[in-house]
Amino acid sequence: MPPRRMTPDARRVQLLDVGERLFGTEPFDDVSMEQIAASAGVTRALLYHYFPTKADFFAAIWQRAHDSLRTAAPLHTAATVRDGLIATLSGYLDFYARNLPLVLIANRSSIAGSPIVREPIDATFRALCASILDATGATGHHRELAQAAFAGWVAFVRETTLATLVDRTISPSDNLALCIGALDATVGTHIDLHTASQRR
Repeated sequence: MPPRRMTPDARRVQLLDVGERLFGTEPFDDVSMEQIAASAGVTRALLYHYFPTKADFFAAIWQRAHDSLRTAAPLHTAATVRDGLIATLSGYLDFYARNLPLVLIANRSSIAGSPIVREPIDATFRALCASILDATGATGHHRELAQAAFAGWVAFVRETTLATLVDRTISPSDNLALCIGALDATVGTHIDLHTASQRR
């Protein structure tokens, strides 16, 4: 049967829904574009029209997931920037726990190092970092130092979260405590995280 006619936006959403469902149950390398097209009831040509490669397809799924997470981030509704960032961190850790199959693909698969896959994650954390720095009113060299410290903190969170969810060497509560301690020792050294947000 020919593919059911949809608007381009609706079709893209449908394809992403199908892909998220498939990647949630099977490893990345075991899912083919042919399988995705068949599950979505479209031709391979149509699927490739929207997503040139399987890596592009997964990156779009990962980007959409992070976009929804970023929208729900409570950074500017808390009493202080630090409180908001901890609440945001907790939300991210819960998100990764609920979406472990996607986390594994993004971090421990054949495409984990691909810029196409890394960019959605990097963009999310760049936006979060900018929000934090703006909220504290950081400027000049202190802002540059805090930005560099934040990038290192994100890498730290990534590794301890993988140790929690994949390797299971530490508990989720251990992970949260480690991440908060590292936040204070890195970013908190250069900006006042206890200040009230200037954008509230």
